Amino acid sequence: MFLKVVVPLVVLCLAVESSSLVGMPGAPVDADLADQGVQDALQFAVAQHNRASNDMYVSKVSRVISVQKQVVAGIKYIFTVDMARTSCRKDGVEEDCPIHSDPSLASPHECKLAVWSQPWMKTIKVVENTCK
Repeated sequence: MFLKVVVPLVVLCLAVESSSLVGMPGAPVDADLADQGVQDALQFAVAQHNRASNDMYVSKVSRVISVQKQVVAGIKYIFTVDMARTSCRKDGVEEDCPIHSDPSLASPHECKLAVWSQPWMKTIKVVENTCK
């Protein structure tokens, strides 16, 4: 009787422990910023952020705080970044826009940007764009 209770209990404990080390299936996991899909999603998110913003200057990422991705009927990329205002106006055509050196003009702020992508359907959209 003792073995019939203890052995399954030990097996269950080991199974739960090993699954917590690997992570939950479908849960967000840290992603590599150098990955091309991550880069494309971040570039898309920043472009959409600038379109949605009422600011007349373009903002850009000054620092990436974290990057995660999650498999959800496609791939969801989740970014936490510091954004700052550049010296380029939205209606301009400049390619390389440096961030203002004056912090009061740069107006740095933290944003959470999430992009959902289904490459096989050629679908990509921003599903979260919140800034502090």
